[in-house]
Amino acid sequence: METPTALPSLSEKTSDTLLGDVRTTHASDDVRAVDLKPILQIMDKILHDVGVINEKNGDNVTLKKNTTLPPFDHGMLETILADVQNVSGELSCNCPGGEDAHATTLKLLETLKTYTWNAKVVLALAAFTANLGDYWLLLQRGNANSLASSVAFLRQVPEIERVNTLREEVTKLVQAIRNLAMLNAKFVMKLHWWYFSKDTQPITDANLEITRAAYWTIHSFVRMASLLGLRNKNTSLTTEAGKALIIQLENEVSQIYDILKHHYKSCKVYIDKEIEDAYQSLLKLMQRPGGGDIVAILNRFLCGQGIDKVDIDKLRCKNVLFLITDLDISLEEITLLNELYEKTDKYEIVWLPVVDGLYDKQKFMELKAHMKWYTNVPAVLEPAVIKYIRQVWHFIKSPIAVVLTPEGEVSCQNALPLLWTWGNAAFPFTAETEKKLWHDRYGWRLDFLFDDVVDPEIRKWIAEGKLICLYGGGTMDWIQQFTTGIKVVFARIGVMVEMVYLGKNNDNEWTGNVIKKLHGHNIRVLQSERLLWARLRSMLYLYTRMSQGKTLRKHDPFMQEATKILAYDAGEGGWALLCKGAEVIVRLEGETALNIIWKYGDWENYAKRYGFLEGLSYYMEDQIIPHNCVQFKLPFVSSEIPGKLECCECGRQMEMYYMYRCLQE
Repeated sequence: METPTALPSLSEKTSDTLLGDVRTTHASDDVRAVDLKPILQIMDKILHDVGVINEKNGDNVTLKKNTTLPPFDHGMLETILADVQNVSGELSCNCPGGEDAHATTLKLLETLKTYTWNAKVVLALAAFTANLGDYWLLLQRGNANSLASSVAFLRQVPEIERVNTLREEVTKLVQAIRNLAMLNAKFVMKLHWWYFSKDTQPITDANLEITRAAYWTIHSFVRMASLLGLRNKNTSLTTEAGKALIIQLENEVSQIYDILKHHYKSCKVYIDKEIEDAYQSLLKLMQRPGGGDIVAILNRFLCGQGIDKVDIDKLRCKNVLFLITDLDISLEEITLLNELYEKTDKYEIVWLPVVDGLYDKQKFMELKAHMKWYTNVPAVLEPAVIKYIRQVWHFIKSPIAVVLTPEGEVSCQNALPLLWTWGNAAFPFTAETEKKLWHDRYGWRLDFLFDDVVDPEIRKWIAEGKLICLYGGGTMDWIQQFTTGIKVVFARIGVMVEMVYLGKNNDNEWTGNVIKKLHGHNIRVLQSERLLWARLRSMLYLYTRMSQGKTLRKHDPFMQEATKILAYDAGEGGWALLCKGAEVIVRLEGETALNIIWKYGDWENYAKRYGFLEGLSYYMEDQIIPHNCVQFKLPFVSSEIPGKLECCECGRQMEMYYMYRCLQE
């Protein structure tokens, strides 16, 4: 690919002394990552809504009502808005050009010292845009609203007539600044920062020019803010002088844009080639006939160029389980893996965190602190390694565990469903071992689903043959009505039943909200709710995969029970299982559950004759209970497609779909 033609740099107007002063404002050892996309969206909304960029006519444009703002991570919002507010305050000061503008620019850079140079520009523009929107609101309402007029005077907002005469020039300048901010954001979001630590061409040239451009861009913001903020007649600029300054600033910003665009293209060509070359090298390493030394593979995955080499000697001649996750892996999952890991010496676990440049450092360290296996790994892996993990091992979002033999061969592309289902008995995680485990299983029973890790007390109740009520899903009203109603029935017939709420699949915060809002109902919940659902999904996935395309029939007890729980939970209503020991006797769903409980008088004689659960079961067999055919979701696991299923209600074969679910709530 042809290298773009070089453009003049900003070196002519940036002395070594000035560049040194600029660099001293940057804390390179603690660079804070920022998700710039929502900030850019908010900035665009402000620029679109203010009259300054209305190109159709000279009329003022009012703010749109009920416009939805983009989703924003509140943790990140809290950490950066204080800095943006400080920059906004500095820009609001009526600082003229020259030395005062230089001093203000350095002060703003100092305020933004913990961000990358590109992010500094975007955040400074966010502050400038907020001030612009603030000014424009006051200008629009000043003539008709005395409060707005008074605030405009105190804020030294210029007269609207004067600003309207500069509309065309201001519009071009704001558009140029916006384009420059978007380009700076592309450096952060499109080019992997991993390569910007390398002392090679064209990275070094780009880093130098980015630093210079950050200074001069923010310098332009300061001068523009000065122009907008001057109102006093003794110091205000004339219209012609104002136009000349704005045109000058627009030319400067456009020149900076052209220079950075040249470096962006050069860096993109270079980085794309580096990633592709490293990826092809990794493919050759992993495709060697007969495998290779596991240490060579570990070195390649963990010790990419630019990352300190780690000590992996203790992993030599070991089966290695690559635990591949983002930073959303739960502490419950880590706890279970810790227990499994400490009970065996057959394999080692190595964590491969898949994060891009934007990640929560504190959360990364907290997760590492809870892990008892090998975590001496870089926080950000080499981009080619991440590309391999995603394209070859099909990692998307859900954690996977790739198993490598001591010879470096992949023996299992995802062992997590096996570990959640069988524990260490699944080692060495081969298809033959899995088939044997299923052949030896003792059918669908609660003690196959619950163990001491999920909830030791439930395990004890099962062993003692107690009556157990397991329920989940539902709305707050359903949970309250069901809990109250069934406790009344239990008290009336004088039986002791242990009740546990199992929460909802794929909703980690729901149970906490239930406890908070229904605290007076003494709702007992699982100790490891997320693990239960992960195990249930894993069991069904493995069981259907084992069928190798055969249809699993309605009468299969395992398929029936597993699909019913997942299908019940996928609906809006609640559900309940009434059990005796390890056996599920009665299943109740949604409104049917409430109707059956509150009509206890209708089946009281059944309960007295046959016992509580048996009597209820006989009564329900005599009733006409409507049912709905089921649907549910299984997570995408590597590239494998599970087997076919029949509906557990009507017996017809179920259709399969791909579903893409946005993780932003």
